[in-house]
Amino acid sequence: MEVTTREAARQLGVSQRQVQRIAKSGRISHRSVAGRTVISGRSLVALSRSATRGRRWDERTVQAACELLERGHTERLSGSQRSRLRARLRNASAAELALNVLGERVTLWRSTRPEERRLGAGADGLSATGDSINVKVTESATALARRLRLLDDGDGDIVVVELATTAAAVVADIALYAYGDERTSTAARERIEARQAAIS
Repeated sequence: MEVTTREAARQLGVSQRQVQRIAKSGRISHRSVAGRTVISGRSLVALSRSATRGRRWDERTVQAACELLERGHTERLSGSQRSRLRARLRNASAAELALNVLGERVTLWRSTRPEERRLGAGADGLSATGDSINVKVTESATALARRLRLLDDGDGDIVVVELATTAAAVVADIALYAYGDERTSTAARERIEARQAAIS
């Protein structure tokens, strides 16, 4: 469901102009209807779940963080940088991880093929209503959309994260935390927290 910038501002507790700036920056899915900006409801939920402050991580740090969370090691950073990142990951909230890992890398899509709607993240992506949310991690969202015949849809059920990583499972969990319904989000957050606790 799409909402106006006024309603989005009310839900987030910020000004309407701030919502417009956030939309223009690409942090939330939006489109223009009759000269007015409307915001994707799913993106609005994800934004509220990733609302945190701090400096954004660069691409190399994001990739290293994903590798540390998924496999416990990375070669992308030097020893002292890796140690600092490990300490930061152990104490980071799921919201901070969502902000830094997902950032402006997410687009929402809907499949034109009914069989694609049934494919997805499995039981972990199944919502309380029985609808599933699919997460795809890829280097090129447009190439994936072309190959799978996806339509750009701000309220779509396919979350595409554009990130070159070998740690797709942790990225999918972070996306499920941000974009899933309450049950899916909670389960994903618990898996993220278990990964954080396992970092040595």
